Amino acid sequence: MPIGSYASVPSLTEALLRSQPRSVLDLGMGFGGGGVIVREWLDLGVRARKTYLVGVEVWADYRNPVWDLYNAVYVQTIHEFLASNDESFDAVLFGDVLEHFEKKVGREVLESLKPRVRPGGNLFVATPASFFPQAAVYGNPWEQHRSLWAEEELEALGFRVERTGRPEFCCGECLFAQWQR
Repeated sequence: MPIGSYASVPSLTEALLRSQPRSVLDLGMGFGGGGVIVREWLDLGVRARKTYLVGVEVWADYRNPVWDLYNAVYVQTIHEFLASNDESFDAVLFGDVLEHFEKKVGREVLESLKPRVRPGGNLFVATPASFFPQAAVYGNPWEQHRSLWAEEELEALGFRVERTGRPEFCCGECLFAQWQR
């Protein structure tokens, strides 16, 4: 869905506050919840935005006023963005996107994101801890769930992983994974 799991919000917010990135790439930004977290907690809602914030979203119909919080928004696939843009960032947000890729492609995307993280920066990933079927949502075929990731799989790729949330509530538990360059 164009929103991420509520369960990852405290972990992401805390990680961003701890790392204080000056530039953030939000991949698969959906409605823009990651941008709200950045502006609210890193920039403290000030009009003079100190954090450079870039969003990428494949589905233009998700555009809403929250997108205005971003310095730039690219309406294209993650693959298209990575092929046409070579910027690196202090933090890369990949929240509730990984499960929309087949495993092989998901691994390739994760590995292609690591070089986009500046030295000392972080790649943050959130993904459901248990599989739940999801087809096209709001007519968006990109929303289909195609994979489930285990802690061990993300750890094998160099991520530190925590399980957060409650299984009985809303989207359930999620895995919040951090990779630091």
